[in-house]
Amino acid sequence: MSTMEWTGIILAGGLSSRMGFNKALLDWNGTSVLEQVIQAMAPAVQRIILSAGNNTAAYTTLPYDCVQDNYPGKGPLAGLHAALEASETDWNLICACDMPLLEPSFFKGMKWLAESGHEHHAIVPRLAGRVHPLAGAYHRRVLPELEQRLIDNRLKVTQWLEEIGCQYVDVDELESAAVHDVAIQLSNMNTPEEYKHIRNQ
Repeated sequence: MSTMEWTGIILAGGLSSRMGFNKALLDWNGTSVLEQVIQAMAPAVQRIILSAGNNTAAYTTLPYDCVQDNYPGKGPLAGLHAALEASETDWNLICACDMPLLEPSFFKGMKWLAESGHEHHAIVPRLAGRVHPLAGAYHRRVLPELEQRLIDNRLKVTQWLEEIGCQYVDVDELESAAVHDVAIQLSNMNTPEEYKHIRNQ
């Protein structure tokens, strides 16, 4: 069992332009998509931070710390940076607010993988060649390089992961950490059609 303290970070500051409505607040079985994600993450962490961008007013009723971007308008890297700066733990679990099929096993598995090896500062899933940078584990040591990228307007997440020597984990490694149905868990939604499809799953 883990003795290390972890923080959970949920990236919920996007514009949701293709959805036409804040994705985090969409209905999910009588609650919201965001609260569904929080329920999955909460057993694995001691604290949850919502990286809210300009959406802080939308989350005032939730009992979690909200942070705004220090570099507004610079996408998910800016949201990750703001939340990691606010975190007080070395390791942090990250996920986007539009992944309601994530289960507690995913977060527990990512913790186990991070605590089993210490040479990497970021661990993210890679399925069939596709990297999922917004569902992973990040150490606060990545902050200096992350801030420099924001200053330089180099905002491509996958390039930054290469730069920091990210560890990519595939389906086999995740299943060995007791994470199953990985592809389904990592489903996200950007359009009303994708939202409807995910709800039907």
